Amino acid sequence: MLDVFDLRGRVIDEYAAFSRSFTRIAAPDIAAVVEAEYARERYWPEPLIQINPNYRRNGTVADLVRDGVLRSECERLFQANKAEGTPRPIELYSHQLEALAKAKADKSFVVTTGTGSGKSLSFFLPIIDRILRARADDPRPRTRAIVIYPMNALANSQLEELDKFLYDYPEGGRPFSVARYTGQEERSERERIAQSPPDILLTNFMMLELILTRFEPIDRRVVENCLGLEFLVLDELHTYRGRQGADVAMLVRRLRQRLSAEHLLCIGTSATMSTTGTTEDQHKTVAEVASKLFGAPITAHDVIGETLERVTDEALDLNTIRPLLPARLATERHEWQGFDDFRRDPLAGWMELTLGIDLTDLEKPRRAAPCTLTEAAARLSADAGIDSSAARQALQTFLVAASALRTPQGRAPFAFKLHQFISGPGKVMTTLEPEGRRHITLDAQRFAPGRQQEGVLLFAAHFCRECGQEYHPVWRGKDGHFDSREIDDLAADDAEGGTKPTWGFLAPRRATQSYGGRIDDLPENWLDLTRAEPKVKPAYREAVPQEQLADATGRPGGGQPYWFIPGKFRFCLNCGFVHEAYGRDVNRLSSLSGEGRSSATTILTLSLLRQLFAEADLPPGLPDPRKLLGFSDNRQDAALQAGHFNDFVYLLTLRSALVAALKSSGGALTEEHLTDAVFKALGFERTDEATLVEYLKSPKLVGLARQEGQRAVRFVLGYRLVRDLRKGWRFNNPNLDQLRLLSIDYQGLSDFAADESQFAKLHSALQRLGPAGREALARLVFEEMRRSLCLETRYLDSAEQDKARTSAFSYLNERWAFAPDEPLSTSKHLIFGKRPEYRGKPRDDVVSGGPRSRLVRLLKAADFWAEAGLADAARSWKEQEYADVLEQFLGAASHYGYVQRQKLDDRLVGWRLKASSMIWRLNDAPATDADTSANAFFRQLYLTAAELLTLPSHPLFEFEAHEHTAQVDAAKRKLLEARFRFSKKDQDEWAKEPAHEAPLARLPVMFCSPTMELGVDISALNTVYLRNVPPTPANYAQRSGRAGRSGQAALVLTYCAAQSPHDQWFFHHAREMVHGVVRAPTLDLANRDLIDSHIQAVWLSNVEHELDTSIAPLLVLDQPDKPLKPELFAAFTAPTTLDRAREQARRVIDSVRPLLQPEAAPWFNQGYVDAVVTRAPTAFDRALDRWRKLFEATRRQMDLADQVVKSHAVSNRERDNARRRYGDAARQYAVLLKSGNTQNSDFYTYRYLASQGFLPGYNFPRLPLMAWIPGRGTTADGKEDEGTMVSRPRFIALSEFGPRSLIYHEGRMFRVIRAKLNVGAAEHVSANSELATVSARICSLCGYGHLGEVDSAEPLANVCEHCGTVLTDDDRVAQLYRIEAVETMQVERISINDEERQRQGFELQTTYRFLPGPDGLVQRTDADVRQGEEVLARLTYAPAARIWRINRGWRRRKDKKQLGFYINPVSGVWSKQDSPNEAAAEDKPEEALLDKVPNQRIVPFVEDHRNILILSPGRELSAATMATLLAALRRGIEQTFQIEEAELIAEPLPNPDERRSLLFYEAAEGGAGVLSRLATERRSLAEAAATALRLMHFRAPEDGVWRFDGLATLEEKRTLDGQQVRICEAGCYQCLLSYFNQPDHDLINRLDADALRVLTALAGANVAKVDAAVAAPPPDGTLGRWLATLARLRLRRPDATTVELNGGAGTADAHYKAARVLAFLAPPAPELLQYATDRGYRVLVFGDESTWPQQFAQHADVFGIASAGDPA
Repeated sequence: MLDVFDLRGRVIDEYAAFSRSFTRIAAPDIAAVVEAEYARERYWPEPLIQINPNYRRNGTVADLVRDGVLRSECERLFQANKAEGTPRPIELYSHQLEALAKAKADKSFVVTTGTGSGKSLSFFLPIIDRILRARADDPRPRTRAIVIYPMNALANSQLEELDKFLYDYPEGGRPFSVARYTGQEERSERERIAQSPPDILLTNFMMLELILTRFEPIDRRVVENCLGLEFLVLDELHTYRGRQGADVAMLVRRLRQRLSAEHLLCIGTSATMSTTGTTEDQHKTVAEVASKLFGAPITAHDVIGETLERVTDEALDLNTIRPLLPARLATERHEWQGFDDFRRDPLAGWMELTLGIDLTDLEKPRRAAPCTLTEAAARLSADAGIDSSAARQALQTFLVAASALRTPQGRAPFAFKLHQFISGPGKVMTTLEPEGRRHITLDAQRFAPGRQQEGVLLFAAHFCRECGQEYHPVWRGKDGHFDSREIDDLAADDAEGGTKPTWGFLAPRRATQSYGGRIDDLPENWLDLTRAEPKVKPAYREAVPQEQLADATGRPGGGQPYWFIPGKFRFCLNCGFVHEAYGRDVNRLSSLSGEGRSSATTILTLSLLRQLFAEADLPPGLPDPRKLLGFSDNRQDAALQAGHFNDFVYLLTLRSALVAALKSSGGALTEEHLTDAVFKALGFERTDEATLVEYLKSPKLVGLARQEGQRAVRFVLGYRLVRDLRKGWRFNNPNLDQLRLLSIDYQGLSDFAADESQFAKLHSALQRLGPAGREALARLVFEEMRRSLCLETRYLDSAEQDKARTSAFSYLNERWAFAPDEPLSTSKHLIFGKRPEYRGKPRDDVVSGGPRSRLVRLLKAADFWAEAGLADAARSWKEQEYADVLEQFLGAASHYGYVQRQKLDDRLVGWRLKASSMIWRLNDAPATDADTSANAFFRQLYLTAAELLTLPSHPLFEFEAHEHTAQVDAAKRKLLEARFRFSKKDQDEWAKEPAHEAPLARLPVMFCSPTMELGVDISALNTVYLRNVPPTPANYAQRSGRAGRSGQAALVLTYCAAQSPHDQWFFHHAREMVHGVVRAPTLDLANRDLIDSHIQAVWLSNVEHELDTSIAPLLVLDQPDKPLKPELFAAFTAPTTLDRAREQARRVIDSVRPLLQPEAAPWFNQGYVDAVVTRAPTAFDRALDRWRKLFEATRRQMDLADQVVKSHAVSNRERDNARRRYGDAARQYAVLLKSGNTQNSDFYTYRYLASQGFLPGYNFPRLPLMAWIPGRGTTADGKEDEGTMVSRPRFIALSEFGPRSLIYHEGRMFRVIRAKLNVGAAEHVSANSELATVSARICSLCGYGHLGEVDSAEPLANVCEHCGTVLTDDDRVAQLYRIEAVETMQVERISINDEERQRQGFELQTTYRFLPGPDGLVQRTDADVRQGEEVLARLTYAPAARIWRINRGWRRRKDKKQLGFYINPVSGVWSKQDSPNEAAAEDKPEEALLDKVPNQRIVPFVEDHRNILILSPGRELSAATMATLLAALRRGIEQTFQIEEAELIAEPLPNPDERRSLLFYEAAEGGAGVLSRLATERRSLAEAAATALRLMHFRAPEDGVWRFDGLATLEEKRTLDGQQVRICEAGCYQCLLSYFNQPDHDLINRLDADALRVLTALAGANVAKVDAAVAAPPPDGTLGRWLATLARLRLRRPDATTVELNGGAGTADAHYKAARVLAFLAPPAPELLQYATDRGYRVLVFGDESTWPQQFAQHADVFGIASAGDPA
């Protein structure tokens, strides 16, 4: 039986060993602090224990049947264990009986109980009972109940549960019928459902939307079968938040109207929701949400909570138990004669009353808060009077023993979970003070504790991986002042000495360092050796370390001596280790721990699996618990983690196989036998199916085909093993050589060294060295050659590699083959001359052994010169003499067959070590003191895994992970779920399919996005892993609730990122996540896009024309503009269609009309519904424009590639590249034209229309930015992978899919290389081969945007339309180009070096414009934030604003004034560099036919409309205050409304350099509805501000009133060295610092007085609405009559009337700002007309009053569409 405490202990011990294994710290003071923190388990505190209480039982179904409450058939139906042959009556909980009573009374209700409480039975019991009664009266089949699930997997799971009730009924004699209709079904199944309607229909909201909207015969019949629907069930109500929840609420109303369901009973299940703790408040909150979702009145009395009961003897209270405990614990016995014996056990009673149920409240029993084992042991120790360690042991042994016991109902009495939170180690921070006196802390913050006033800074310390020397990443200002820097935060230095700081590293100067400031101490490749005296090459002059003094504040000139290393970290000043030119500093230097989140997750996951698989095999027929479900809140992170885990396991398997092969071969192998021995160590010589399927594509391969596959896998093994000899290429997983497990010997080396004849005519030193010295020299030289891959071996021969790649692709599965685009390393040559260049760069196929090389440096430092008495002579040699000695020595070695000499050109000779001379030896003896640098964790890991491989059966081949997210194809997700469950049923169903040659493969690990948290019910699962802290306690409860569902003990591991304030806050306040409050979801039904999409859905459902599943058949493709087919347009605009749609839409909207009041929906009016229906056909047509653009762009790409293929002027390489591009474009073209799209295709007509915002989108982003992911060719199952589109909300995707960004998808990385150009007529290439762009002017005072249009590229305004500021050229952003889709190419497999997703650093800017409502007036609400009489700030809320998000360029670009990126205006290929000249040198050559087309600089942007909130200070505030306010309000809003960090975008206006206001908007359209609540609910903003203050380490005031003057007394402190000190000075990762706001870290200060004044005023709800001044229209006159006519026709009113022009030279009667229209009621003077038109205004002159309505109609874009009838 699994001991979950022991499991946790072993996993933590292994992770601790791993985490501490990387970092070598040379400085004793730093090492001491770090060791002390690790010793107190700072990063893995003990877990929280939580016992799941038992629900009160109140009889059985049989009792209710006897009482006449239920039909008699229910007694037979509702029995447990039918399939097992031991049926027993189902016992009902109190909440299930309450639900039944509500349903009997025809009352809608909501059940809010915990996991495993039988919520489903709460609604199925009354539904089925009603069905049984109805069938008796009316046997005609019809659907009476619809159950909506948020996930298909949940519907599948529920169907299986219902089938269990029907187990003993024959097919034709079932008392009720149930069917699943979720889109997974075959057409025949859908036909059957339409023909024979089930009583209960299980579906999801997307499918329900489709059957209501599609004009499809089967769907129509399914809908007709549901007429008069009686029950509607929504599962997990609290998850329906934001736009998805609002869409579901509207769907329910449409369903009710469509089905004429006048007496519909609505049932929901939910977690408890409230901001306060009382049961009444919780029920009231749930009722409000349910009422809004269902559109039906549900009161707090209709909310059914959980009723808990004790499982132990209720006569035993704590007062009775305490005296009994000492005697009970003295027995140390945890065995019971039976369950009754257990119930009477006083220790059991104590456990339940302490850890399970809280009876202290006067209300009914509630769940006890979780506590740590230490806290529980302290209570037991106090109550029993025993030692705390004995109490702790008793607790553990009791709980483990009790988990094996079963109640009469078959459940564990005390099902408990351990909630383990683990923090990423983060960084060591030190001051710039002398060693031993400097302050050292592991809390990342800006200032040393208590020394902010002195300005004493903390600097992050990173360590050389070779020697442990510490380095501090820094910025250096123009005045030489040093400031702390994030290691990967870089900036391009301004060559002209601008204001930008330089950057680099500080390292304490020590006498023992190898670098002393001499030119000879620099790496050889830095030096120009062509002159008499070596000089530093120009490229390295700026990188030479400089001597520097710096004090604790970072000021230069005083303090301690340091080396300043400008720019990147290139070599270690202490040990001299030189790094490759490429690579990231974060990989070259380790932080506190060498691992990141991915490695930590992989190790924890692997450790859990190893412990689980070590458990004894379960008896047959029982579910297998050996699996782990992982969660991540980001799809790409899930993909990254799965790839990382698989690469780690692959490398572990490969290296362990080499260790095992060496063990079985006596500890030594040569190249000849190497791969065969490893092949056998892996067990691949076995021919059973399980082995063959591990590496072959098909286990059915026999004869020559199998032999060819085996040859291919041997070559792959050989290549991987040889390449693994490289040093340091996987930073987080040292190779066997580095671990001292492997050493390479050389055949006959001692004989060669002793052969004096070989050295007789060579340099005298070689003769005098003697045999021992020459052998040592040979080893040194050969080691460097093999580590640099200067090897002569077939595995590094490019021709051999090409053959093996082809063979591996044909015969091997993906895990063991080469990836199609994987770059393979080839052999290099050691040379002694100057390293030659190719195209201006040093050749990468040679390694220098010249006078200044690493090899010569090692040679100079070697001990064997002194041992041979040559020390003085060797010291006198020049570097060239060392090189001569080396070359002569290699000549001798070549005669002996060790090396091969090859002439590379006329002047250059290269040398390679023959791999055939190498002997691979195993060093598995215990590590000696000399081996302390070897990573002990990995050394032991490989030895242990090698032992595993020798067993007849081992789990290594089964260790595999996959991502399970919405970006994975639905069919593949279904297969992954089956592999993960791996039940007998899943295996049998797989085996039935003839096409499946291999058995179903187990999948022990899935990394999922949040969609899976409500998904598969896997009863045996007992471990769940969370890669980040979930956004809300509700998410945590759902994810952790996946484990232990059968009552078994469970372990939940949560990894908290060191640089996430959300994660760090809950790491330090874990109870608030495990046992926290679930906020009510926000549902904004007054969202204009929401209402429009549902009205359009009603219209489309009335179009009696079946739409094709693909878009192409809807259009006339051979016409230039690709219009809708005439018959389709005729159906769309048929009067009867429009009339029906208007009538139905009105009825639907009437049900939400109370929510569409002017203050919430100022855009709504009496004629709005009719207007939307009238516009629907045109809106439908416009929604297809994006498809048209993609289609044209793809076709153009094919044409361009085809031209290159047919051209005679291109090289073969260019032609091959063009063919590849053509093939990729052709696959995209095929996807666009594909017929018979399934519902999961991005181009399935209805899903596409939802993505464009025309139809309801639910959980799909509206108007997403799309990225094409190319296919992999033929997959393992023989199917063609045609590629896929991945979508993201456009505001997020502008950076995630930005130029040359990386996208992570299904274990691979893809780089964004091309933008899909908008090739529509006016938007593409102008006459001079340039893309047609637009410009903008962004007000430098308020950030308001003024953008040009395609037909008028320059903005016309010269004065800001919002604040009146004059716009200048400095406000201009030119070359703006709208991006809608991008293409990628595969880069490589995800490897273990990928700790976090690599993000390109982009500078993003947002600008906005207020949008007018139907009356033409801008809708906005202003409110003042006051402190007394002083106005601290103004809040502006706009329910509708157009937002442009602009990508201004790479954050690290040299010239900040130069915006955007270079792109080829014909092919759309992004350039790598900021300059086209650099791009030409760096990029692969483009097609010859495009050479004459110069790259064009463009600034990508996206646009959409959102509601926005702007905070503008009452006076100018400092940048630090504004940065602090931004961080604080963002964190406060995120935590208050429980949203993710990426969901809310918050930016300074107009830009980060000029912070005058703060702009807030939600990243996804509809979002979580947060801003509307902040604007409309006064307390919401106050709560967010109060939360921000609490996050900033201030306690809530006792009287609940926040006052600025009282904050000092509320500040939380911590104890340090016996003193009370601040938790942090300016900010830390618990409060305001975040990975995402790193550029602001220097500005953020949580003690900033101005920021605290604003926050306390907001927290005190000191916000007063400002009434907008409304100008009264003139009572009479022409203008008055004109305005009255507008009002009568319900048209838009102007923004202003009687507008002076040209300094008062004339007056316009009306001004429409958004449309830039001036209206005159009499002809203006010619000069006034000229003035207006010159400034881009459209002038409308109104004549005779009788013509006004006609003129209004002609300009509907300005005035809107008139409504019939008088509004009165």
